[in-house]
Amino acid sequence: MPVFGVSSPTTALVLAWALVIAWTDWRHRRIPNLLSLGAWLVGICVLVFSGRSVLGAEPTSALLAAAGALLVTLPGYLTKRLGAGDVKFLVAIGLLSSWPLTLICFTVGTLLGAAVGLLSRQRHSLYLALPRVLQQPDSWLARWAARQPAARHIPLGTCLSVGLIAALLTPPSLL
Repeated sequence: MPVFGVSSPTTALVLAWALVIAWTDWRHRRIPNLLSLGAWLVGICVLVFSGRSVLGAEPTSALLAAAGALLVTLPGYLTKRLGAGDVKFLVAIGLLSSWPLTLICFTVGTLLGAAVGLLSRQRHSLYLALPRVLQQPDSWLARWAARQPAARHIPLGTCLSVGLIAALLTPPSLL
């Protein structure tokens, strides 16, 4: 099924790339430069040589998406609320796609990131709010609730990947 006027193998490659980044960021809280800056290189080369983004959008839309991604993430990086990998990843998404897709990705990713942050910090309260029958002391749920919140950042790259996947699976007529 075409997304943004391109064949599904291209979309499948972008989906696979998003899944690799999601997994890597979830496991290691890091997005390797090879994945994000490599996508920048691919995105820029495709824009220059084909006159379209990887997902088939107009060059102005892709460049606007990349600039907008930088604009909304750079303040978070400068205040140490976002990692550099998250900034580079969202810019790469913009270069590969278009501004509507990047906006959906950013919105879904940010909301999901906020939910993950709240859940990770409120585990014990959520556990105590469950019915007593579910509060077994040796259950995985009790072990999850007893864990301390991670001192490191929320894996926003994973959340942005979910946002990208959601945006790619959104019918083009809704964009």
